[in-house]
Amino acid sequence: MRPKVETCVLLSILLLAGSAYPQSVSLSSSVPREKTKAEEPIVTAKVLPPERPVRPGEVFELSLELHVLPGFHLNSEKPGDELLVPTSIELENIEAFEIKEAIFPEPQVKKFKFATKPMSVYEGQVKVKLKIELKPAVKESTVELAGKVRYQACNDEACLRPARLPFKTIVRVALTPGPART
Repeated sequence: MRPKVETCVLLSILLLAGSAYPQSVSLSSSVPREKTKAEEPIVTAKVLPPERPVRPGEVFELSLELHVLPGFHLNSEKPGDELLVPTSIELENIEAFEIKEAIFPEPQVKKFKFATKPMSVYEGQVKVKLKIELKPAVKESTVELAGKVRYQACNDEACLRPARLPFKTIVRVALTPGPART
């Protein structure tokens, strides 16, 4: 009977060792593991509101700084291909604000593997200047200006699905009478 017990113990050890083997292989594998921290967003936005209070009915300038992760680019506001989604800005609270003009920087023209012709794109830091009217009916001393940047990000191989990036800031309102500046 003694040999059967030794055989059972030996088989148990081999089974345990065998089941542990794939784990040790996967842990010591040379394949890079994914990062454990949260993924960094491809595009972020920073709003630079007007420095002084704005009068109702006045057109003011607001800067929107977009930061594009290295290795990616955004289609410009005129990407040069009707199938690509242009970068655009839209406001949510249209009862208080209206975009009169969006001034985008000069884009770069580049050729990518996935496209047959060069594309008009933005990389790195993109500063967009917005001329916005504070509507005359606004009576509050501060108003939240909220909107979204609609964009399509791509790398050198392919384009991602279009996305919307929300942004917001507070605009101080000058409620005292006086001439509106434009």
